[in-house]
Amino acid sequence: MAITVSKLVDDNNKIIVNSNGIGGEFQQKLVDVVNSNNATSEPKVAIANMQYEIEGTGNVTVFFKNDATKKIVISGRGNWGLKPDESKIRNPIGDILLNSSDAVTKYNIVIECHKETGYN
Repeated sequence: MAITVSKLVDDNNKIIVNSNGIGGEFQQKLVDVVNSNNATSEPKVAIANMQYEIEGTGNVTVFFKNDATKKIVISGRGNWGLKPDESKIRNPIGDILLNSSDAVTKYNIVIECHKETGYN
């Protein structure tokens, strides 16, 4: 079973998607930045916030397609991006992907991205 993604918001300022899936997934598209509303040829977004519930003992890694060094590793239940030491991850051009380890039985993630540049 592949990831299921539902776009909740895609307005002039942000993209919010809800996604769920299982463990053992590799480079699944979480946020389709390139085809988002009003995108030009080089849209850039920032990962601003995530609410998540990861079941099992594994991790889910969220990262930009064109820069895997800017990644967020999450497990358990919680949020990312609201704490003072968690600043937006920004600047790469490209979609946001995720990997889920085999030890994840299922997950649900709501991710909010702010549109930075490259939008009409």
